Amino acid sequence: MKRRDARKHIFNLVFQTEFQEEVNADDIIATYNEEYKDLSEDTDGYIVREYKDIVKNIDEIDELIDKYSIGWRVDRLPKTDLAILRIGIYEIIFNEDIPNGVAVNEAVELSKSFSEDKAPSFINAVLAKAAGSRKE
Repeated sequence: MKRRDARKHIFNLVFQTEFQEEVNADDIIATYNEEYKDLSEDTDGYIVREYKDIVKNIDEIDELIDKYSIGWRVDRLPKTDLAILRIGIYEIIFNEDIPNGVAVNEAVELSKSFSEDKAPSFINAVLAKAAGSRKE
């Protein structure tokens, strides 16, 4: 499975997190795996690792989203955009294996698939600011 396809699964998991009163990453993953039994172990390991790292760092990620999304607080963002921004910020700040430009581009592509028409430019702007704060 390509990393782009794995990122869509990570998006689904992060998106589902928003609808849980108390986030239990293992429960969310178990439920997700019931629905998508065709995930390979290698890909599943990558997806689980990335998702758990996002959940572990979600408070810091949300602070950065608040910082870079001028005029929009995390609690006011559409859930799809928030999930995409969380993945993008995570990849830019916490995952050194992914170049900043790739992280931004992949987030914009996710927003084209899952968000409203104006979301890609908003997500691009927020993530570009975050990427500018972290030199490659």
